[in-house]
Amino acid sequence: MSVDTTFQPKTPTYAVDNSAAVTIDGRQAGVTSWRIRALTAGGYIKWAQGGTTAPTAAAAPALGAPVANEIGVNLGQTVYIDGIGAWMQFIGNAALATSGFEVTGGQGGCSG
Repeated sequence: MSVDTTFQPKTPTYAVDNSAAVTIDGRQAGVTSWRIRALTAGGYIKWAQGGTTAPTAAAAPALGAPVANEIGVNLGQTVYIDGIGAWMQFIGNAALATSGFEVTGGQGGCSG
């Protein structure tokens, strides 16, 4: 039996940069995963649970220092994050014209 890994959007798509954390509440829509696509350049995106303190802008990690809840995404790449919750806040590392992201809540999806 095969497993359907096709991403099924459940929320609108939001543009995210470093100006302010964008809160997306997908609890009533059944969100189980997030699709994140780098728009204008590669960069870093950070997340935190909804209803908590907004995360600070993402930044490149320092050598040997762990960074929680942050991922780097190359230009044009799409990544899928699963199991982090359905009510989330996202913030990028730079202005939209420099390093923006599209974030969509949904179900399924896989990246390689």
